[in-house]
Amino acid sequence: MTAKQKKATQSDSDSFVQQISNLKNELILEKELVKKLKQTQEDWGDLIEKVQPTIQALSEKIKELKINLHLKNQELNNVLQSLSHGLIVTDLKGSIQTFNRAAVSITGITKENAIGNHINELFNFAVIPEESENKRIETIENQYQQQFVFLLNQKEEKSLKSTTTLMRSDDDELQGIIVNLVDITQLKRLEEEAERKNRLTAMGEIAMQVAHELRNPLGSIELFVSMMKMDLAAESEEMSLALHINSAARSMNHIISNLLEYTKPRPIVLDDIGLHDMLDEFVEFSEFSAQQLNINIISKLGAKTDIVLGNKELLKQVFHNLFVNACQAMPEGGELTVTTNSYVEKDPLVLQRLNNQIEKTSIPVIKVEFKDSGKGMTEEIKKKIFDPFYTTREQGTGLGLSIVHNTMASHGGTITVQSKVDKGTEMTLVFPQRYSQS
Repeated sequence: MTAKQKKATQSDSDSFVQQISNLKNELILEKELVKKLKQTQEDWGDLIEKVQPTIQALSEKIKELKINLHLKNQELNNVLQSLSHGLIVTDLKGSIQTFNRAAVSITGITKENAIGNHINELFNFAVIPEESENKRIETIENQYQQQFVFLLNQKEEKSLKSTTTLMRSDDDELQGIIVNLVDITQLKRLEEEAERKNRLTAMGEIAMQVAHELRNPLGSIELFVSMMKMDLAAESEEMSLALHINSAARSMNHIISNLLEYTKPRPIVLDDIGLHDMLDEFVEFSEFSAQQLNINIISKLGAKTDIVLGNKELLKQVFHNLFVNACQAMPEGGELTVTTNSYVEKDPLVLQRLNNQIEKTSIPVIKVEFKDSGKGMTEEIKKKIFDPFYTTREQGTGLGLSIVHNTMASHGGTITVQSKVDKGTEMTLVFPQRYSQS
């Protein structure tokens, strides 16, 4: 073996030894690493064992918090649903997120049809300000309240009041808009009736004085005309003029009598009467006149009980006056539908309008409706129809419906009106039942 070969062999041997040494060092390092990992694993095991009770406690606490949160949410939801006024929650843009049971009852809109819709589009009214978001928030912060008319089921008008406030988190971060919705329909009617009563009381006192002052000279006119007729020829022009004067005097006397009847009604005798028998008699009596005017009377008497405490003659006059008004609203003919139904009235505002029922929380009542298909009336006319001397007819005295209103009050009942131009009018009479069903 040459020296060169020996040198190469020695070099290879040294390289191999070096590799073995490197592998040994790596193996030692790996053993140390494994030892450290094992120690770390043991340390982690000890740590996990130590914190396991804490983790278990935290898990139980989280579970308890979730249950409490669910119960609180359920409790809050029950409170929201049991509120007597409507509560609607929207996001800051006006999209509805919450719509409670009272809101459904007030509006007739289901929760499913409300959620996700913009509140202004749902009510067809600016319940929240239609402004930029910043301006809207500023407006709402300054006590934003509205009163508006909502059309329930496309036919019944309801007066609603909305109060809008902002919803904030504990950190004062804006989260949405809260709208409180209250049905003030009956309250508005009570206010109108109170205003009407105050106005009518003042008018009645003046009218009674005027009526008494007019009766004396009117009696003299009739006396003088009667004396003149004795000296006039039967077919003369003077006799014709005298007859016209006498007729006008009698007409004026009739108006004055009605006026005195209205301003100072006589005590009335009330007996147990059946409304269905009276209405059947009314329909039979009015049918001929209705046919002459091309009016069809439809009778739907559905009340389970019809006994009320009333005066038959006065109620006949009530039905006749409503019939006359319905006929005048249908000069080209149409339909007059007379319906009855009985139910238990629980609305405290309605109970306040029924005489002697203020202390009760509910009473059985009978509702009688006269609904015509006539020309209807404007809001302005509707507000005045029960005022004395208010009439839209040239020959009318304006006392018919005023007397109807007073008659219903003397019977412990009410009369209300629903009407829209070209969509007919509905007069509703409500009587306390004389006997409730067992």
